[in-house]
Amino acid sequence: MHDRSLSLPELVGTWRLQSWDSVFDDGSAGHVMGVSPVGIIVYTADGTMIVTISAAGRPPIDGNDPFGGPDEQRLAALGTFLAYSGTYHLDGSDVIHDVAISLYPNWAGGSQRRHATLSDDGRTLMLSTDPIVAGGRSSAQRLVWDRASD
Repeated sequence: MHDRSLSLPELVGTWRLQSWDSVFDDGSAGHVMGVSPVGIIVYTADGTMIVTISAAGRPPIDGNDPFGGPDEQRLAALGTFLAYSGTYHLDGSDVIHDVAISLYPNWAGGSQRRHATLSDDGRTLMLSTDPIVAGGRSSAQRLVWDRASD
């Protein structure tokens, strides 16, 4: 992996989440979305992006109503899923996600900066953040993505 300016063709495509680690301020590491989250991020050539990430093994919500069910089950489901979409642009070795809609409404209308590192073969992408509060603790997030087969 190397830190350099990215080009649009290198980023465009579908990426599957391989790992998500949190590095806390005290130097310890953890997993705010569990040890085996699943996810996908898509960058299109026209500047659209979408990401969805889920904890593995999420239990179902009682009933067949996607807007119903017991509040405690719905709250647990909300806490184990992250999704947003919008547009993106490159800023040197960073990718800026300009968020249009988000499951976490506080991000809608704002931007999310991700420091990007691409493997020499272009098959692995690491996106990391500056420290943010996630899961109640300040930590830098490191997400490793593998390019999906075309």
